Amino acid sequence: MRTKIAIKSENMTSFGGIFHVMDVFEGVGLPDLINSSLGERGNGRGKYSYSNIIMSLFCIYLCGGDHIEDITSYLGDTFSMRPDTNAASSDTIARALKELAQDNVVYKSDSGVSDAFNTVEKLSLSMLFRLGLLEKGGMLGLND
Repeated sequence: MRTKIAIKSENMTSFGGIFHVMDVFEGVGLPDLINSSLGERGNGRGKYSYSNIIMSLFCIYLCGGDHIEDITSYLGDTFSMRPDTNAASSDTIARALKELAQDNVVYKSDSGVSDAFNTVEKLSLSMLFRLGLLEKGGMLGLND
């Protein structure tokens, strides 16, 4: 029996395929979609775009993080292995999320129970179309 050994020149990370997820995120055009839907941060002077913020959030949770602070506590070194990765700090992510906040929409059921939701509808629908999860004129059913 022979064993083949492959020598890789790529950096290795304990977070497995996160770099591939980032490549797919960029490959399907989500950064452009996010930035065109939400506009520029800080009148174009900000170092981090909304797509950088959302990418950072995806990475936190896809790598098993529970809190925004996890990006600086254990993902910072990982991101430094991928050239051109623009991961925001936890403080920057928190500020950007505050910038995106909208007034809650409150739905009251016939039984009198009220539920409050905070959404970025334009971005959510655009992402569903871009990812091919929803077609124009199609129907989307949501279940509990």
